[in-house]
Amino acid sequence: MVSSSMFVALVASLLFAIGLPIALVIIFKKKFGISLYVLLIGMATFLVFALLLENIPHTYFLAGNATTSEWLKNNPWLYMLYGGLMAGLFEETGRFIMMKYVLKKYRDWKDGLSFGLGHGGFEAVVLVGISSIGTLVMAIMINNGSFDSILSVDPSLQIVKDQLTGSAALVWLGGIERISAIAIQLGLSILVMYGVKNRKIIFYFLAILIHAIIDFPPALYQTGMIENIFVVEIIIAIIAVIAIVWIVKSRRLFKESGPEV
Repeated sequence: MVSSSMFVALVASLLFAIGLPIALVIIFKKKFGISLYVLLIGMATFLVFALLLENIPHTYFLAGNATTSEWLKNNPWLYMLYGGLMAGLFEETGRFIMMKYVLKKYRDWKDGLSFGLGHGGFEAVVLVGISSIGTLVMAIMINNGSFDSILSVDPSLQIVKDQLTGSAALVWLGGIERISAIAIQLGLSILVMYGVKNRKIIFYFLAILIHAIIDFPPALYQTGMIENIFVVEIIIAIIAVIAIVWIVKSRRLFKESGPEV
């Protein structure tokens, strides 16, 4: 049976992934007057550059090419560098292109905030929110007994049942991780927007580097170099706190920079 604590965790994870972005849109719109157009561009950027374009090299290097696939699977540090740099390159390049060529009339601090919320919010919904709905449905099916009929067709789903009837800690962790991820996406978007506004390309490259470094711990966890997922999440949470400080402090920098030069 799936425990009540697991159901609470599943619902909370769903709220973190879907409810939090919606709540932030309402709050930021009311408090800062963010643009919904910029928000939609941020969502489209994640869809195109992270979900579509980034998967092209992954398909080749991790599956299509036997040599590179072997190298990356057998060398955790190389896999870490590859995964982190690819994520940083595609996502930050997407941000840079959209901000420079599509959002020419939207270069304020609030626009970086709006873009980051669209990017990070859509990421949360796609990567966690949708799967949380499916997981919640499966948890209900386990408790009413209908899940066993599916299990007889696909025995591999036993691992899902084992997870749902076990500890809820990892589910809570996944939901909380989305808070950190959204904060980091907001921070990176404002960083790139500041560089675009002031025509300082160095901030684009800095964003790629920061993004890659953020993705290094999860990559090492996937390869088994870091065995405790809580260590990874603590690192990400610390980076998220730094991102929040940057988000708050950067507002003054945009005011000081004045009109676009």
